[in-house]
Amino acid sequence: MRLPIRNKSDQLLTIFIEPICHRFEVPVGGEAIVTLEDGYPHSFDWFDDAWLSIWNEGHQPAAVEIRSTHASIKGA
Repeated sequence: MRLPIRNKSDQLLTIFIEPICHRFEVPVGGEAIVTLEDGYPHSFDWFDDAWLSIWNEGHQPAAVEIRSTHASIKGA
């Protein structure tokens, strides 16, 4: 499962990938492409102070690509 998460706010967006607690920062106007293993449950918790927690229950670690600006993803 591939998820684009765009930061349209006016502040840095912090993403935590649990349970390992990897931390990623998405700049203003940027995006994170988060890839999670298909077939497993995942949960997302948004918090008011510009951060997102993603709980990955798959066997494979999540892959995260940070892009400084939003770009279209072809074939997604």
